[in-house]
Amino acid sequence: MYTSFPASHMSLFENILIFLVILNLYFLLVLTLKKRGVLKKYNISLWGPALMWRTERGKRLIEKIAQKKRRFWIYYANIGIGICFVLMILMLWLLISILPVTLQTRDTIASSHPQIIIGIPVINPIIPLGYGILGLLVALIVHEFSHGILSRAGKLKIKSLGILYFIVPIGAFCEPDEEELKKTRTMNRIRIYAAGPTSNIVTALICMALISIMITTMVQPAANGVGIYSVASDTPAEEIDLKQGMIITYINGTQIHDVEDFYKAMNNTMANQSIKITLIYRHTVFTKNVTLIDKYDVYMKHYDIKNTSLIEQFKGKGYLGVGTSTFFKRDLVFLKNPFISMPISFLYYLSLPLIGFLEGYNPINTPFSDFYIINGFVPENLFWIIINSLYWIFWINFMAATFNVLPMIPLDGGYMFRDTLDSFIKRIKKDISHEKREKITRGISTIVSLLILILVLSPILIPNLRGLF
Repeated sequence: MYTSFPASHMSLFENILIFLVILNLYFLLVLTLKKRGVLKKYNISLWGPALMWRTERGKRLIEKIAQKKRRFWIYYANIGIGICFVLMILMLWLLISILPVTLQTRDTIASSHPQIIIGIPVINPIIPLGYGILGLLVALIVHEFSHGILSRAGKLKIKSLGILYFIVPIGAFCEPDEEELKKTRTMNRIRIYAAGPTSNIVTALICMALISIMITTMVQPAANGVGIYSVASDTPAEEIDLKQGMIITYINGTQIHDVEDFYKAMNNTMANQSIKITLIYRHTVFTKNVTLIDKYDVYMKHYDIKNTSLIEQFKGKGYLGVGTSTFFKRDLVFLKNPFISMPISFLYYLSLPLIGFLEGYNPINTPFSDFYIINGFVPENLFWIIINSLYWIFWINFMAATFNVLPMIPLDGGYMFRDTLDSFIKRIKKDISHEKREKITRGISTIVSLLILILVLSPILIPNLRGLF
């Protein structure tokens, strides 16, 4: 396409090459540290290709938090159980709903970019490294500390805490005493499993609230006009150095409020006509004079037009070469309140990284954050760093929670499902032996886990398998 977002994504080969270089450097560093005894000194061991750091630190803090408000944490986990099961049902509905679409589609985002289903910075191209590591660390700490707090609230011992590291942090753990965990009441165990995803959801909601407060009190559109989200090459717009993030407010003295105004104004221009454009960019108002080219010639040169009669009306019309939108006004409303127009507003809010990856447009990233002005004591650059940090903490916590509630072992949702199923069988089949009940429960849990895994991987596997035939 001629008027499009600039290609900002590296090829799959380049991504693989960079990853292999980083991987080799990682292994070289690990081997060097192991040889020099540094890993042993700091109680770090190898767990496959990953580094596992076990520590006693944090146990006292967990103990203090759990015992001080024990009743609160029990109520918190009870509510969390309900939240987790509701999310589990919603996630199952989503995965099942996607399946027919996947079966009918020859290519999906996940099949062409399979790394996007892995929520780890470096591997996942939509997650920025710095913000991604911050969000991942917060999600891991919140998740595992919550398991630990509910373990102690349920009077179970904690053996150790730790972090798994493979290039970047990929996991954390709070290791309860396995024997005590097996012997404790089923409800106690389910509370422990539910605590992690629940706390991730609470963290995500807190971040959303903070973003909403900051955006509502400090941000407004830089102007009432149309934003430039793309500039086509070899056009008058490129010649006069128009940029993404600029806002057009006037064309030849006509005020531009929206895209309809922009097209009306441009339809009144002719090829080779010189026009005056008023713009706002980074708090500065300025005007530029530009000579337009023929819109018909542009379409004939850069688009595959089968029926030229469709563009006859463009002959002699002026062409500037910008893609314009007022999305930044709508986006501000969604950023202030992601629940204002459910479910569209929340899904859009959640999809900002994917939209940024596929389309190049993300309102909280430069250059598109230039559509807004910041009113307040926080410097502009720092403001957007805070907003992006909060957003990625929200995003990774939300994704961690919704993935972890899936009824698939070894996820928290898998263990919750297994224990709930065991209790259900125990209630309806009182005469059944413990061994037989455990065998049935294990068998059903394994089948369900495999089915969920197939559903999760289907957007990658089905289009690729279809391509083989």
